[in-house]
Amino acid sequence: MITKKQLAMGALVVGLAASMSAQAGDVVVIVNKANANALDKDFLIKAYSGDVKNWPDGSTLQLIDQGEENPIRAEFDSAFLGKQLSKMKITWAKNTFTGKALPPKVVDGDDAVKKAVAGNKDAIGYIGASSADSTVKVILK
Repeated sequence: MITKKQLAMGALVVGLAASMSAQAGDVVVIVNKANANALDKDFLIKAYSGDVKNWPDGSTLQLIDQGEENPIRAEFDSAFLGKQLSKMKITWAKNTFTGKALPPKVVDGDDAVKKAVAGNKDAIGYIGASSADSTVKVILK
């Protein structure tokens, strides 16, 4: 038999999971404000899979990733790339081993991503939508 305490704990766990999911579900892709390149989801997938290394104007892409423990990264990988974090790790391990491409630069948190993107015209990254501000340009939601 389930006790009231167990029911309350279950409700708490479900509530926390829902709040984390809602928080992570609000991800946007950002670039430097001076970057005039067009971008769609297909290009983004190819870039973060190592299949595309340059922007349409020929400049070299600088991919920025969040740390593996950050729920924003898991949401980005799932919502934008259609893959789980574990699959992306395998993709980049293969790319690195074969010399096809180097993995994205990993920084810690939305503020660090914004700083890296704002400081490099060729950078692209992702953050929580609530972190977006005038220092960067949101290109995909």
